[in-house]
Amino acid sequence: MNLLLKPIEDVVQIALPVNFVFWGYVAAYVIHLLDESLMGETFVVMLQKDFCPRIHWKHFFVGNTLLMSLLITANVIYDILGHAWIIAPLSLVFLFVTNGVLHLIATIMWRKYSPGLVSSLLYWLLFYFLLRYAILPGTIPASSTIMSALIGSFITVLMIACLVWLRKRYYPDG
Repeated sequence: MNLLLKPIEDVVQIALPVNFVFWGYVAAYVIHLLDESLMGETFVVMLQKDFCPRIHWKHFFVGNTLLMSLLITANVIYDILGHAWIIAPLSLVFLFVTNGVLHLIATIMWRKYSPGLVSSLLYWLLFYFLLRYAILPGTIPASSTIMSALIGSFITVLMIACLVWLRKRYYPDG
């Protein structure tokens, strides 16, 4: 039988350790930060022009340092303790996936490239690996996936709330 016509499961059995994908998000986040910081109009400059003129690089640096620390801590905790602790890094996966969607929405709304959109493709690719090889086969329990999706979405809302708070604090008339 032609190998091209056989289902992938019959040709190759892929076993992808979930924690490798979680650590892949650290690398993807570094690339995302470079995308937001170096590509054309930077994310901070875009926010200053289109959202809040008093947002500074300090806000960007502090927020992303905290988030990177949280991501690395979540990965280490899961690497050491495993099992139910999968919710920690998986919540951040959902945060990054939704962050990419926000970059897409911003690109559509402002009709210009939202710095971070291209690198968000890495988030979505890694999420596909988790979905295809861990979530759908049941390696990651549905209850953990649902709880992580809720937590990750909540963190995304908190990030947006921080931006809105900065806008109201520094630019109350705008």
